[in-house]
Amino acid sequence: MSELVVLSIVIPVVLLFLYIIIRHVKLGKVLEGLSVFWFRVAFAFLLLFTLHIGLGYLEYAVSVPINIFSVLTIAILGIPGLLGIVALIFFL
Repeated sequence: MSELVVLSIVIPVVLLFLYIIIRHVKLGKVLEGLSVFWFRVAFAFLLLFTLHIGLGYLEYAVSVPINIFSVLTIAILGIPGLLGIVALIFFL
């Protein structure tokens, strides 16, 4: 399919979805919670990537794992999850 056809299908579907969200407040709250969770996941990836680059630049013999388990641990648990991952990094 050409890009124009895809856009002509996707844009009305997205607008209809947004209209439904605006009309139903409860669904909007659920999507707000999902957006907070996805932000935390993205921030956890950013944090792990920054640790990976920073420790690599300082030439420590430490490897920071950037995997889905580490990201979900940090995203769900927050600061205790981050401390747990850092403990695993330095003590394993």
